[in-house]
Amino acid sequence: MACALLLCISTAAPAQYNKPFESGEPAKMVEARQKMVKWLKRAVKGITPEVLNAFNTVPRHKFMHSRDKGIAYKNKWKSIGFGQTITNPWMVAYMTHLLDVAPTSRVLEIGTGSGYQSSILAQLSNHVHSVEIVRPLAERTHKIQEALGYTAKIKHKIGDGYFGWQENGPYDRIMVTCAADHIPVPLIQQLKPGGLMLIPVGGHFQRGNIYLVTKQDDGSIRRKVVATGTFVPMRRADISKKR
Repeated sequence: MACALLLCISTAAPAQYNKPFESGEPAKMVEARQKMVKWLKRAVKGITPEVLNAFNTVPRHKFMHSRDKGIAYKNKWKSIGFGQTITNPWMVAYMTHLLDVAPTSRVLEIGTGSGYQSSILAQLSNHVHSVEIVRPLAERTHKIQEALGYTAKIKHKIGDGYFGWQENGPYDRIMVTCAADHIPVPLIQQLKPGGLMLIPVGGHFQRGNIYLVTKQDDGSIRRKVVATGTFVPMRRADISKKR
């Protein structure tokens, strides 16, 4: 959950990276996902039925390279291409639980990445906005989410997530899925009073702190460390253009 994890796919394919999109799924995938959800119920203290249902609904393997789908419901992160990754399920579940999203929450995600996190958020809120700076990754992910029927609840933007998405703010909840070297001021500004933000802060590909940021009614913020983890860095430029 860091800004997503890496995948490789034919740019012409509207779905799973090196195969045509599969609308259905084999029973073994459904069973594996249900097993993962049972494990998350034990592993994430206090996780709600609503969050568990979101994880039971979203097919994680659809967001991964087809060669990796056999471990889609294991607690593992994987590369998705473009220097990005898909975060391990425990971290996605833990951060989703802490964000405490309601159906009416206006949610901003920084780092669309694989699309798995925003698809989970779209099971909890009807107003999800997601920003990704790597254009080919964003375009690929948008096609996957469209094929899965999630785009009705998710608005996408290709751009620098450091600056958020001001025109659709302010937001009740902000989820940052990549590591920044500080908490961006524009994101604090776009957070509503009483709102929550989760953001990893640390060095590139180094273990850092995950902060839960609360904005008070007077505009001041409180922050506390709720976990540690290693995330891909917050990019300020489209690295795919250098390839």
